[in-house]
Amino acid sequence: MLDGRLYDIRTADELDAQIRDILALYFLEPGDQIGGILYVDYADESVKQASLVAMLEDRGVRIVWCKSA
Repeated sequence: MLDGRLYDIRTADELDAQIRDILALYFLEPGDQIGGILYVDYADESVKQASLVAMLEDRGVRIVWCKSA
């Protein structure tokens, strides 16, 4: 389960890299769940278009989007 830390993300590629790091921490078989909440602080809406977001959500992780001012 994720520890709920806040990630300050500037680009979709940066978020994908963070998601890859998260997935690497778990030995996952098809259908395995991670669970938890990922808090993402972002300034640009394009961050939400990161290609691995759906994969992480499919693993039971809820993403809380926090728009920076």
